[in-house]
Parts: sequence; C-alpha cells; structure tokens
Amino acid sequence: MNNGDKVEKDVEKVEEVVPMAVVDPDAEKRGGVKDMAQNTEAMVIEAEKAKESKAKTYAKPSFFVKKTARQTVSLDILSSREDGRIVSISKSGLGIKFEEDFPFMVHTELNFEFSIPNYEDMTTYRQRSGKYSREAQQVIVDRLNLRNFLLVWHLKDWNMTDEEGKKVDLMFDPNGSLSEESLAMVYALSPSLVDVVLTGFEKDILLS
Repeated sequence: MNNGDKVEKDVEKVEEVVPMAVVDPDAEKRGGVKDMAQNTEAMVIEAEKAKESKAKTYAKPSFFVKKTARQTVSLDILSSREDGRIVSISKSGLGIKFEEDFPFMVHTELNFEFSIPNYEDMTTYRQRSGKYSREAQQVIVDRLNLRNFLLVWHLKDWNMTDEEGKKVDLMFDPNGSLSEESLAMVYALSPSLVDVVLTGFEKDILLS
C-alpha cells in the first residue's frame, strides 16, 4: 500500500466516526435562534414614506399578534403578450416603473393576504418540521415543511383570477386551514411564484 492509499483509508476511518457537518446556514433563523432581527426592505420602504409624510403623531409598536391581524404580500408580475408566459416575479415596492420600463410586457399585480402566526404557532410548526440530520448531528428545521404550514394555515385571501378574469375564491375547513380543493389550486401555482410570496411573508413576520 502506497502513502496515497494509506491517507485515503485514514480519511475514510475518520469520516465514519465524525461525519461531515453540512449545516443549512438559515436553519438557526428558521429554528428561532437569533441575536438580531431586521427587515431591511421594510425599513427602506418606511424611510421613503417618511420623506412624504407630514404626520406629527405615530402609531405605537404592536408587540402582540392579534387573531385578526393580516399581512399582505404584493407581487409585480411581467408576462409575455404573445403566450402569457411569466418572465419576471418580484415583490412590490422596489420602485420599478413597469409600464414605462417594460411597455412590451403585460404587468399584473397579485396580492396574497395572510394571517400572522404568533410565537406559539411558529414553535409548533418548527417542532413538527424538525428532522434529525445525521450529517449535521442535530435537528434541522425543514424549510419546505415549515413553508407548507404557513400556506395551509395562514393564506386567507388573494386576487387570483381564472382564464375568464373571475376571482378564484379560497375555501377553508372548519378548523381554519385551506380546504383540499383550495390547497390543490395553491399547489398548482408556479413554484417560482410561491417561493417569492413565501420569502416575502417570512421576511415580514420573522424579520429576516
């Protein structure tokens, strides 16, 4: 056995005892471990609002989550005039003038309204989304599972329309979750669309 083979064998032995720890860099944030929380996009938008506002009184911070509280994620969609194919999805409020800058595309605004989870809700979702990673030797919150909880339990309304331009209403089970029929419609959406919506919602509620 030459030295190269010996080194390779030694590495294999070490890996058997101490597996490589591949840790999701966002796992701690989704798991609720933070030393700072800040939504930079929201702060930029508020700064722009403040330049135009002349108000001398301000709203007090809302530390407690009300059952009736709602958060709307608005998107700007650009699609092809010829076949309706979506070519761009972005969260609204970025200052883009779509009609002026992209007159050759169809611009659509979509709104997704969510109820806001409180700490108890998020704790439950994180616990139920946790999976033990042998490589990392720790429990990691599965992002897809967590996002699925947010969709099923917190999506409350949208302005989605069918091919005839009629609003598609969401339906719910008695426990407040999306019905199977409505959930099937949500699952039939473009994956990029759902990703941008949920990324925006997570930033709003988790300040990350």
